[in-house]
Amino acid sequence: MQITDEIKRTWGRRRHDHSAGGVAYRRTPTGGIEIAVIATRKGTRWQLPKGTCEGGETAAQTAVREVHEEVGLTTEIEAFLKVIEYWYWDTYRKDTHELVYKLVDFFLLRVTGGELSDSSFEVDSTAWFTPKQASTLLTFPGEKSVVDMAMDRLYSP
Repeated sequence: MQITDEIKRTWGRRRHDHSAGGVAYRRTPTGGIEIAVIATRKGTRWQLPKGTCEGGETAAQTAVREVHEEVGLTTEIEAFLKVIEYWYWDTYRKDTHELVYKLVDFFLLRVTGGELSDSSFEVDSTAWFTPKQASTLLTFPGEKSVVDMAMDRLYSP
């Protein structure tokens, strides 16, 4: 079902979610940049690592925690990049679908340690990609724009 303005105003089961994540990057020995990307939904959806903000946690703290949990990397925040907002249907184990308004804060995260891993139950696969490869592979246009912003920041004088 398409989410129209009328449905947004009148649907009985609605909630707001707030998540955070980031563009976790490392520099290669040749001076290039690689980004950690995750696959979900049996490898059919490629996206940036992110997750729900927990009580008392800032978006920045969530981004660092979620990247560590989902891909095994320790990171430091270099910059706030962008907030993406969207609506979606939550149908997971629900008799009546729930309409969700979601905000996701994205940060530029420099990798300082850890090892890329797909051991999280939430992740099917993880991999390093160049920014160009990541932009081609990412499922969601909003996340592609986040990667573009991150690269503009990293390559700007």
